[in-house]
Amino acid sequence: MRRIIVAIASLVCCSLTARADYIIKEQFENSGLVQHITLRIKDTRIRMDAGDQTSALIDSKTGVTTLLLHPNKAFLKISPEEIKEQTKALTEMLGQNLENPPDAQLQPTGKQEKINGLDTKEYTTTCNGIQMSIFIAKQYPDYQKIVEALYRIQNDPAVQIFQSMSIPPDKYPGLPVRTTQTIMGRKLTMTFDSAQETNVPDSDFAIPPEYKELNPPAIAEPENAAVEKGQH
Repeated sequence: MRRIIVAIASLVCCSLTARADYIIKEQFENSGLVQHITLRIKDTRIRMDAGDQTSALIDSKTGVTTLLLHPNKAFLKISPEEIKEQTKALTEMLGQNLENPPDAQLQPTGKQEKINGLDTKEYTTTCNGIQMSIFIAKQYPDYQKIVEALYRIQNDPAVQIFQSMSIPPDKYPGLPVRTTQTIMGRKLTMTFDSAQETNVPDSDFAIPPEYKELNPPAIAEPENAAVEKGQH
C-alpha cells in the first residue's frame, strides 16, 4: 500500500493538469526505472494509466481512489481514510509538517537544457523539506492552464493533505517540464511529454463491468431477512 501512496504523492508533487479536459503524457522515473504515464483529466477526476498493467481512478470529490488491475480484470478501492493514514505516515517519515503550507521560492541556477524540443532553465527549491530541481519552459503557450488545475483540485478535502508537498501554480514562471526530487532515498523524476486539450469521455473513469472487486466489503443482511430465516 505504501508504494501506491508514494506514487500518488509523486504524481501530485510533479504532475501537470488543467482546467479543461486534457490528456497529458509524461515519463516517471523511479530510481532508474522509467514508466510512461498518461493522465486523463476531467473536472475533479483524474485517470492515471501506468503502462498497460495498472490504472488509478482518482476522484477528489469523494476521496476514493480505485486501482484497476488489468491483467487480473480486478479492481481495488482505497478509501480517503486509508489515503490520509498512509500519507500521514509517509510525511512523518519525511519529517514534514502537514499543517504548514509550503513557502517554496524558486531560485534560478543559470543552467539551461533543451528537453523534448523545449528550451528550459533550471530552478531549485525546497518544498517542506523536499529538495527539488525543476526545468521550466518560459515560452510554453498558455502554461498557466496546465499548472493551475492540480492545485485547484487539491482544494477538495479528500486530497488537500497533499498541498504541503506541492508548489502553488503562481510560483511557476513557465511550464515545469522536468521535476526531480528525492523521497525516502529514491530519486523521482517526472518529465512532461505532451498535452492535448480534448473531450475526455465519462466512460474513461468508469470501472469496466467485467472487473471483479478484490476483498469487497461484507454486505449486511437486512434485519427482515434474518428474522425470516429464524422462523424456518
